[in-house]
Amino acid sequence: MKSVLLVSDGLLHPPWVGRWALQGFLAGMERYIIKRVRSLEQLPADLPTYAALVIYLHHKHISTAALDRFEAYLAGGGGVLAIHSPTASFKDQPRFAEILGGRFVGHGPVGAFTLEPVSPPDPVFGDVPAFQVVDELYHHELQPDIQVHFTAQQQGKPIPVVWTRVHGQGRVCYAGPGHRAGSLRSAAYQEVLRRGLAWVCVG
Repeated sequence: MKSVLLVSDGLLHPPWVGRWALQGFLAGMERYIIKRVRSLEQLPADLPTYAALVIYLHHKHISTAALDRFEAYLAGGGGVLAIHSPTASFKDQPRFAEILGGRFVGHGPVGAFTLEPVSPPDPVFGDVPAFQVVDELYHHELQPDIQVHFTAQQQGKPIPVVWTRVHGQGRVCYAGPGHRAGSLRSAAYQEVLRRGLAWVCVG
């Protein structure tokens, strides 16, 4: 069994029904013991004992001390699975987005789009096929060292939606959908989250 810390907060963004759906999904995974805090300011003293953090929130500010603890945890071999809105958080601390691999720059209206695997079979996500969600398609300013695994087409251009990167000895996986609870209830998307979490826990 591996301990995972869910860092989640929000009423409308991310929606509380989405947070409820994610919590239920994580609780049903037999390999993990899930604990929850509402903020990266509340990271526990025994943080290094956690195999991974799952971050699903949208906060405006983070202290330098909390960000330093977060980065030290990851660089020392921790794992991070970031879902949807963390890349739009903490704009006063650009280092956070750099660690995650991308900084949110905008999105269009909620709509249907298809997540297409970049190069199956994939070393992280295996043979997960293309699938559709109805959600916000985030656009990001990306770090050059990310490995893109799923994209969505918009105006004939592939938009990275799921990626991974290594930070020090730790691992990061970012998955874009999560504005709507329906995305987090999608069996195909849950498989992406399941495999992403398993990959970051190896760090």
